[in-house]
Amino acid sequence: MEPTKFTEEEREDLPFHTMIRLAENQPEYKPLEVVMGPPFKYRMISKWVLTDDERAKLIAGESLYIEQLTFGNLFQPVLPTVGLRDYCALDDF
Repeated sequence: MEPTKFTEEEREDLPFHTMIRLAENQPEYKPLEVVMGPPFKYRMISKWVLTDDERAKLIAGESLYIEQLTFGNLFQPVLPTVGLRDYCALDDF
């Protein structure tokens, strides 16, 4: 999987937000563009693209694994989605 940028159309579907790039000056990591900001105060949304091989494996029944590097801190919840989901007032907790 590779991180990719949000399209203008996708950004129009999101509540007010700021675009930031994480790890931009950290050569050991790939820079990651994320959507962040009110009203989803504690959320960062990134966009990823599957390779053709990864898509074929999923279609063939392979599982998707999500590995989180916690660096000794508490586990952070994750919400994987396929496509950009709709947001509602309850999302602003």
